[in-house]
Amino acid sequence: MKSLKFAFLPALLALSVCQTTTAGTSSSASFQATFVVLEACTVTSRGSAMPSVRCQHNSPYMIERQAGIDGQLSITF
Repeated sequence: MKSLKFAFLPALLALSVCQTTTAGTSSSASFQATFVVLEACTVTSRGSAMPSVRCQHNSPYMIERQAGIDGQLSITF
């Protein structure tokens, strides 16, 4: 369903470019587009060392040690 939204985007862009008058002036059009980028992250940990985080699209993340809980970490994306 989401890919169907992307199918119309080139057509809308072409319409906005092709709508010119005979006098050589161009008109403009505006539209709203929404898209979703899926992210995949891998978290690996060995023993008590800080875990390694690798995200497919280099999304930002934050690793914090949990206060009062020995050895537990929180990873926020």
